[in-house]
Amino acid sequence: MARTPVLADPDRYPSGRLRVPRGVREGGPAWQQVHTQLALEALRLLAETGYAGMGIDDVARAAGASTKTVYRHYASKVDLAVAAIRELPTMAGWYDGDDPVENRIARALEIGAAHHEYLVPVLANAIVHRNTVPELLDAVREYVLEPRQAAIESAIIRGKAHGRIREDLDPLLVSWAITGQLVDSFTGLHPLPTAKKRVHEVFAHLLPLIRP
Repeated sequence: MARTPVLADPDRYPSGRLRVPRGVREGGPAWQQVHTQLALEALRLLAETGYAGMGIDDVARAAGASTKTVYRHYASKVDLAVAAIRELPTMAGWYDGDDPVENRIARALEIGAAHHEYLVPVLANAIVHRNTVPELLDAVREYVLEPRQAAIESAIIRGKAHGRIREDLDPLLVSWAITGQLVDSFTGLHPLPTAKKRVHEVFAHLLPLIRP
């Protein structure tokens, strides 16, 4: 008599170990909190030590988790690095509002200054590894640079429609100016030691550029 095949338990690995610990539902608040914390710690290490130095064990230790937990959330180091990159700010919503354009620009710059300067070192790593780990540069472009540029373009279009921004202003110029200022500051070419000074410098240079 043929034996009835035993169906694999989708909640367990072939070894019998639970894929997700009891009491932690995948996709639930507790699971998502760990998922995000791992990505944030990976982002910090990616910026500080580079992709080569971003070890899975180091990420786990920094997040107060086990290496097995990291692999339950991210199948590979590349997947973890891409998730880290997705934690970089995109400027979405920074310029929103109906108050004067000067106020919105200042507010957006203050929001940006409150974030760690991770974009430049992460971008540098992505460029260095563009041939060996192309997913990094693809992720920076798709999840960070393109959305940042789109947010800037949207803000400028709205400003032009209300006559608050000069008609001939190219959004690319603003995007280049902001990214270039980050590079200058990070490399020490034009260091801005405090967030407040960074906001003041960028504002002082951007405002004459965009006013009609």
